[in-house]
Amino acid sequence: MKRVLILGCNEITKRLLTDLCRHRSFVSDICLASRQKQDCDELKNLAASMGVRVVTSGIDMTNVEGAMMMVKIFAPDMVINLLPPELAIEAMNLAVKAKADYIDAALFGVPDIPSSTSLLSKQFKMFAEFQYIGKTAVCGAGFVPGAVNTIIRRAAASDFKKIDSIDIVSVSGEKASSQSGGKAEVDDTLYSEDVKAPEVQVYTGPVKKVFYIENGKVIETAPMSIEGSSASGSKVYLESSPIITDLLKEIPDVNNARYFKLGRKPSIEHEPPKAKLDLLEELGLLSSKPVKVGDVEVAPVDLLAAILPKMTANASAVPDTVEVKAKGIASYEIYITGKAKRDDKDITRSYIVKGDNAQAYEKFGVNAFDQMKGSALIAGVKLMCRDKWKKPGVFTPAAFDYDIYYNAFTMEGINITEGVGKPF
Repeated sequence: MKRVLILGCNEITKRLLTDLCRHRSFVSDICLASRQKQDCDELKNLAASMGVRVVTSGIDMTNVEGAMMMVKIFAPDMVINLLPPELAIEAMNLAVKAKADYIDAALFGVPDIPSSTSLLSKQFKMFAEFQYIGKTAVCGAGFVPGAVNTIIRRAAASDFKKIDSIDIVSVSGEKASSQSGGKAEVDDTLYSEDVKAPEVQVYTGPVKKVFYIENGKVIETAPMSIEGSSASGSKVYLESSPIITDLLKEIPDVNNARYFKLGRKPSIEHEPPKAKLDLLEELGLLSSKPVKVGDVEVAPVDLLAAILPKMTANASAVPDTVEVKAKGIASYEIYITGKAKRDDKDITRSYIVKGDNAQAYEKFGVNAFDQMKGSALIAGVKLMCRDKWKKPGVFTPAAFDYDIYYNAFTMEGINITEGVGKPF
């Protein structure tokens, strides 16, 4: 049995605490630590009658000395990090100083475009520290990339002699803020930039790129440059994902892989009004040759540029929208094409995980994707409690036996529907 420190207090914490207390052979003592200690105290009261000793503590990850004092007092065997991903390194340092194993649900600091020399995520900078103390850190043990790539590894071993391509489609459900049917609205306002480009170009940083794997190489492209359709008919667009980065690093035999997710193109597109510009040209108002107006010489185009509205300050850009709760069915769709293991024929198989957002909110207070994330993490925590994941260093679940993890998260309610389907 282990002494377990849980960092962070949220809906996953509640599920995890209940599960660990129910399986009393896993843990002997639990410490709940969060910036808001009162939240931990409320959960402690829920677990009071379940036979496992639970203590609580306030913790500020920016106060290293205070955090270390708490860790020394409790002396955990394992640290479970449920804090925001950007605090992963601080949490891992606590585990190292406590000489404890470590697990979290999400990768932090995954490079936008991976390379042969880049790390999978910033957590992997801690590899030597965990290896030195002989402890295991498992990162990204939530649904992404942990469970998704475990499904892929299991499918590769059981169904395929050789994999040609993998397409992964993420549909979080129906969101008012992300669905914009029909064509984009055209904004034909005449702007200052239409008549004269600004003399000083403002640098706004590098243009974001997304990537996919083609013939074993990382290919960069513009966001939303490749469009597809999910099984339910939702429009999805190419995106970068830790899933593909994890495939690249941990399963290099996959030569072609893409990730798609719900998205939308701008709802308003600007088109310079040609008829207005032609009229201005005809009237000589686009001339850069100065003319005298009273005692002042001014170029007509400069006057126009000064009095017309600026495009960058106007509504031609897509406004930010308030996010709303996901509705309907959320799904992860995995499509794998290749040579069948049984008869060497070309096949395509689908592996689909679905969740009902309404049911997830009602039962757990989170959307279906967060429910999947929690289920996958809880499965991983139980494996670590039983020493099924044991290897000095920092890893994702891809470094361990896929059957054990697959069986563990399906027991936590992640159901995979397998079928034969057309290539995405």
